[in-house]
Amino acid sequence: MSISPWESSGRREERTRLRPPLICALSLAAALSCQPKARLSFTDITSSAGTGGPTAPGRLGGHAVVFADVDGDGLPDLYITMLFDDPMPDLFFHNTGNGRFADEAAARGIDDFDGGSHGACFADLDNDGDYDLVNGTTYEEPQSPGVNNIFRNDGSGHFSDVTVESGIPAAPRWPTRAVLAFDMDSDGDLDLFAVTNYKGSDDPAGERNEIYRNLGGMRFQPAVSETLAAAPAGQGAIDTDYDGDGDVDVIAANRTGPVNVLRNEGGGRFSTVTPESIGITHRAEDGISAGDVDNDGDLDLVLAGDDYGHLYLNQGGGDFVFRQSFLDTDGYMAGLADLDNDGDLDIVFAGDDVVYLNDGSGRFLAGPKVPVEGINDPRAIAFADIDGDGDLDFAVGCKRSRNWLVRNDLVEGHWLKVKLVSAKGQAGAFGAKVYLYPAGLAGAGPILGMREARSNNGYLGQNDPVLHFGLGKVRQADVVVQFLGGPRVVLRKVPANQTITIDAREATASGAAALDGE
Repeated sequence: MSISPWESSGRREERTRLRPPLICALSLAAALSCQPKARLSFTDITSSAGTGGPTAPGRLGGHAVVFADVDGDGLPDLYITMLFDDPMPDLFFHNTGNGRFADEAAARGIDDFDGGSHGACFADLDNDGDYDLVNGTTYEEPQSPGVNNIFRNDGSGHFSDVTVESGIPAAPRWPTRAVLAFDMDSDGDLDLFAVTNYKGSDDPAGERNEIYRNLGGMRFQPAVSETLAAAPAGQGAIDTDYDGDGDVDVIAANRTGPVNVLRNEGGGRFSTVTPESIGITHRAEDGISAGDVDNDGDLDLVLAGDDYGHLYLNQGGGDFVFRQSFLDTDGYMAGLADLDNDGDLDIVFAGDDVVYLNDGSGRFLAGPKVPVEGINDPRAIAFADIDGDGDLDFAVGCKRSRNWLVRNDLVEGHWLKVKLVSAKGQAGAFGAKVYLYPAGLAGAGPILGMREARSNNGYLGQNDPVLHFGLGKVRQADVVVQFLGGPRVVLRKVPANQTITIDAREATASGAAALDGE
């Protein structure tokens, strides 16, 4: 695993793996003020937590990693899709506290036995304030149809299969990879997009991606979007407002061609954007991740394949410039999270043995080791504070070994977590953006961090919808939330080290010192 900040326009210079004891910014000014990074270390807790799976010996096949608190107890639960040679159920692990989980997929109605699944996501499809489950089926088997499944949450974390009632058709049947739940038409409910198959540009010409418009009441109908349906997508996809125009776009990987950039033109109408026209010259075979790595208020991209990643910085308005390559990585995607609570996003590739730490400018150097000895064919990674201690832990879905759960042992740095509810009651408020500023400087000062609420990242990874910010030594911050198609809410002088809830319906916040709806 190595990184290259020098690769540009196809030219490659000598690369080395950098493991300095201190991570300093590359600029002279930053170097002069460089301070030791937080003491960051990790522990593999898979066995003690009870999340390795599968439950039967020899039944491997982990793919998607999906976090959300499905029963409202404040603890993020974990869902992992399974697919290998034989039909098998998917896995659900209920977070029981103290870093332990209980295997409860069957008891809660979401074991979903079929020929195998890739993509899945938790999403509040009926705007009732809890997370339902969308599970994409890749292969059918004789006793189970190959249709993608919709599971409704009853509010207590128990689910019922409402696929038939939802209007999702049983035919034609396409093999699904990534699944997205996003508000493509900004009407306040979540629509669905499913990537068909994995070869991308080399998929059969007749294959179509699936798009379903949410009619309300957990009812869906096929949506007419030739751009989305015909896009040569394969593997992972992400729902993100890459161009900052206030609606949600789709960027999808492509195993055999250029990355799919599908721009939302408003009202759920999409157009195809050539990657080169916005400055992207590398491919992404498996996953695309988005996050504001340089804290300038827009979303940067990491394009990833099984052994590489390419970082592009957003220059504003969705125009990108290449920044850095990561080579000899492991896994199908890059995960972005502030692992050391210093106020900027770091990078972990799914199953890789090292964390790449952000120097504060959006440039990365190799940092602490990750305990992944014995991991085999890792696919997706997702982040959540599973033990409520204010730092982000992560899980990795692995096809040819047990799945992995890694605890973050950080003991430094302030933090803030933000739980969102949309104006129509949707848990997570997917599509919303949250900005943190120094206390008293909301909208006017330097950004301490920016997060976008969404259903999926990279290749089949869903972070806990409760958005996490590291704050370093900052003890108070102003919080600005721009809800998708809804209000802008400003909270001033919010104390660190707590979880706040911002409900657009009431324009109130629990735990906030002040509220200013603007």
